[in-house]
Amino acid sequence: MIKAVIFDMDGVMIDSERLYREACAEIVGRYGGAITPELFEKQMGLKMEETQRVVVEIANLPLTPQEFGRMYIERFLEIARERLGPNPGLVELLEFLTPRVKLGIASSTEKGVIMEIVEQIGVGRYFQAIVGGDEVSRSKPDPAIYLHAAGLLGCDPEECIVIEDSPNGIKSGTAAGMEVLAVLHDENRHLDLSGAGRVFENLIEVGEYLRRSDGLSSRRR
Repeated sequence: MIKAVIFDMDGVMIDSERLYREACAEIVGRYGGAITPELFEKQMGLKMEETQRVVVEIANLPLTPQEFGRMYIERFLEIARERLGPNPGLVELLEFLTPRVKLGIASSTEKGVIMEIVEQIGVGRYFQAIVGGDEVSRSKPDPAIYLHAAGLLGCDPEECIVIEDSPNGIKSGTAAGMEVLAVLHDENRHLDLSGAGRVFENLIEVGEYLRRSDGLSSRRR
């Protein structure tokens, strides 16, 4: 019986990958660095401190990872405050799941940024547990973040469904012993998402699938 659904945030709950790319490109360009597909693929799903290091190294920036990270997040949040909203189907899916299962977020993004974004898009009230990448010592694809979220929700791993969008995230949820559903978007269609149990075009399709499922708890426990 499924008792919890744990969401990744970036690319799943919000269309943030393009905004991260925009912010990253602005900072990298400001310092004469080069943007490549390799840069974005290598940092997808990593926690912020690892993303900072990857970008500085690959783009050959005259900055420390910490300096880049500070400017990167500041610019991302500026863009997000103006343009970010919930992905289609998210609110409807949360409304459907709320009476049936516990809900969590396990994102490689820092906890403070997650909290600002979920309040901005109006969904913070749905979640009983939110775990940021700065709260675990090992980032995805290690299962630590999903195991921690399940523990906070009081559920065993096999009682959890994960909704992800990156290969690292899929590996993380799978290694944690959870069922993993993947959602597609413009930034991940060329990536290998075959490790997921099922792949959907969007959260609307995820909602349709879960509505047909008989494995969800009839009420939260």
